[in-house]
Amino acid sequence: MNVAYDDNNNSVNISNERRRDGRVTDDREGYDRYDDLKVYVTSVDASDITSRLNGYFTLDGAKIRFQGIAFGRIGGHNIHVKISKRAEAMLKRMGYDPEHVLVAVQVKIVEGDITIEVHEKKE
Repeated sequence: MNVAYDDNNNSVNISNERRRDGRVTDDREGYDRYDDLKVYVTSVDASDITSRLNGYFTLDGAKIRFQGIAFGRIGGHNIHVKISKRAEAMLKRMGYDPEHVLVAVQVKIVEGDITIEVHEKKE
């Protein structure tokens, strides 16, 4: 583990570490670096325990659709967002780690840093 010290002499992990399951862990600052990431929710289908979400996010001018499931009874609010393989490949071509981008999207949804687009139904 690479460690540095901040202004208050607190140790800070400055490396991406791999857990036993192979996933990369990083501290919160790594996910906050997507300054122009904007998240939009276009539809919500809520039930007693879970809610299904549809929406999109924009990053560097690209618009990427996602589907997600949200639940919040046990252990606080949680969300899982997924995108298509084509969208993952596009993020990689743009120089982003898709897993990191999706975590940033999930954090924004949990924290309410989103725009909800309401579309009126045509009759």
